Amino acid sequence: MKKILITLVLIMAFVSTYGQNKYHERQNKVYIEAAAAEYSLDDKQQAELSEARMEMVAVYVSSNKAFKNDEISKEKKQELTREASKLYHNKMSKITGKSYKDMKPFLEKMREELKKVK
Repeated sequence: MKKILITLVLIMAFVSTYGQNKYHERQNKVYIEAAAAEYSLDDKQQAELSEARMEMVAVYVSSNKAFKNDEISKEKKQELTREASKLYHNKMSKITGKSYKDMKPFLEKMREELKKVK
């Protein structure tokens, strides 16, 4: 079941990545610039982090859309987004060399900052 879920998440992420709008791209740019400054990331690390974050955003967008269209349940949406978030945080941890606990203040700060992006 877990493999099926992960496969579904990756497929949804792949399909939705190409459908991202300019708003998500602007948010991602702000996020990656802040992460690069916070964690001294080189260009390759920034590209990896950008791709990973857009995959996570794609899952969020597609699962929200599926939920609104009554294609999946609220529980399934939460499961998909939780799994996408977990995968993203693991990738970010690997890229930055920091644990989730160490990254948490940055992540919380960015949640608030990204709300201001128009």
